Amino acid sequence: MIRVGCPSFGTDCGRSGIGSYFRELLDRFDDDSLREEFSFELIGPKEDRDYYLKEKRNILYYQVEGADNSPIQNFFWNQFSLPKLCRERGYDLLFLPAANRRLCGKISCPTVGTVHDLATLHIKNKYDFSHAVFNRKILPYLTRRLSHVLTVSEFSKQDIIRFARVKPEKITVTHLGVDHRAFTPAEDPQKIASWAKEKFDIDGPYILYISRLEHPGKNHVNLIKAFSLFRQEVNQAYQLILPGPDRERAEEIHAAAEASPYSSSIRFLGFIDGKDVPDLYRGASLFVLPSYFEGFGLPVLEAMACGVPTITSNAASLPEVSGSLSSHFDPDSPVEMKKAMLEVLKDEKKRKSLSDDGLRWAQGFTWERTVEQTLEVFRKTVQEHNS
Repeated sequence: MIRVGCPSFGTDCGRSGIGSYFRELLDRFDDDSLREEFSFELIGPKEDRDYYLKEKRNILYYQVEGADNSPIQNFFWNQFSLPKLCRERGYDLLFLPAANRRLCGKISCPTVGTVHDLATLHIKNKYDFSHAVFNRKILPYLTRRLSHVLTVSEFSKQDIIRFARVKPEKITVTHLGVDHRAFTPAEDPQKIASWAKEKFDIDGPYILYISRLEHPGKNHVNLIKAFSLFRQEVNQAYQLILPGPDRERAEEIHAAAEASPYSSSIRFLGFIDGKDVPDLYRGASLFVLPSYFEGFGLPVLEAMACGVPTITSNAASLPEVSGSLSSHFDPDSPVEMKKAMLEVLKDEKKRKSLSDDGLRWAQGFTWERTVEQTLEVFRKTVQEHNS
């Protein structure tokens, strides 16, 4: 049996894309069919246990509190306490699901880490000075020490080869998946519209972008500018719906919305419960992802799986993830973004085509496939270590 330690530090207790990734994997690691081959143990605080292991039967838990109170504290915990813990717990493999945030150095067992992206190397002012030094100097070194690197797109793989100087044969791309049981097209659009009115007081058609409010990387400001230009050219009173928690420089996003002549039509919903996300997609007339950088961009596929017409920027991994049939725009150009929005929402035939193409495209991405590829890397890494 392969004993796998899984630290939860850096996964935001499920409140981020990395957290969603970790949750989806753990949900499937819990499968009874894996009990004879793998034993998984979550390492982290009680809060993470309560979130990630709810209703789990087969995943063990080792409690660690206070190790992630600050980035510096967690760095030293990863370098000194985690290796000791791995020896004591007898792990055959350590899996680091947030390896672009949390990594360890010298350790007795083989390590597999998921480096979702190297965004800090692309977006200026994303992090403060100390974070920038860590990400540019220390992170590449620690990444090279991993026994094997998982990443979520070919784009991110090339970044890791270029910036971290990891050999290509040590990197495996495991595209993220969609839970096709949860993300499905609306059966009754009128029912969804009534739900949106009752739950969030959304009345009428809306354009949706789900993301944490982080400036400038997530590019809300240019989307708000594009939406204002869009509203000038349409008669229908569309709203721009922006769910997501406030993060770095969120006040600049709120200021841009307040300055818009259509500020009353721009709604910030804050952090929303995951169970509300599929219906929020289903009710949208259009989903837009204008980000300057995404290692993958899972909301694109989730929106497509719900049958929602979807357009994205042409930056980073987004053309890879959204496919060649999607519409793409320059994230620096509110005018180009506005044109892409108009092209879809003023042409019913185009909108239907984008919806149908996106639905078919999303079917090719499943969490079952992601987990199958991940477990195969675990097997090979342990085998190579023992040979």
